[in-house]
Amino acid sequence: MKQLALDLQLPESFDFDDFLIGPNLEAFLALKAAAEREASDSCIYLWGAQAVGKSHLLHATISRAASLGLFARYWDAAQSALDESAHGYELLAVDHVDALDADGQIVLFGLINAQREAGRVIVSAGSLPPAQMPVREDLSTRLGWGLVFEIGEPADEDKAILLRHRARARGCDIDESVCRWLVTHQSRDLGSLTALLDRLDRAALAASRPLTLPFVRETLQAGE
Repeated sequence: MKQLALDLQLPESFDFDDFLIGPNLEAFLALKAAAEREASDSCIYLWGAQAVGKSHLLHATISRAASLGLFARYWDAAQSALDESAHGYELLAVDHVDALDADGQIVLFGLINAQREAGRVIVSAGSLPPAQMPVREDLSTRLGWGLVFEIGEPADEDKAILLRHRARARGCDIDESVCRWLVTHQSRDLGSLTALLDRLDRAALAASRPLTLPFVRETLQAGE
């Protein structure tokens, strides 16, 4: 059977159904409620290490909200400076708060206040808990105003399941043993694992060989 390219560089599907909940059930339910107009608080802040799913959850929240008719937007502060055009959304998600410059921090401070006063929701994410964020003191206080969740890393078994799911979604029926081996013998960071799987798939295609565990070991040993 011909193996299809994974093409893991294509945009991911960021839905709630695609998120492996693991230790993050409380955060998952709070965000889902916010997207469905049932938020218990106007401000939700997520924090945690890189590649644990914070961006996935923000995208999923906006996607669900928009599908239900809410005026919603995802804003990546690492890609685009946060400005006053972010005002007015029924549900706003601001990712990578760490990347905000001085002006962006002032804007986010105002957004949190405005969303609360209007009965609207703002969801944001950063790498550290509010009190430890390298931002203005008044902003760190605002980030901790509402619900704060640490997004924990999924278990190795869940990471292997996720890798296989992503591969299959792109047309490659990769063996489960390959995913388990990658998780336990390579970087446990999901972003790095995904990039590695992409590289291995391209190597397998170039060699016209299936993406099996022997091929993976051989390729990694050769440093390809």
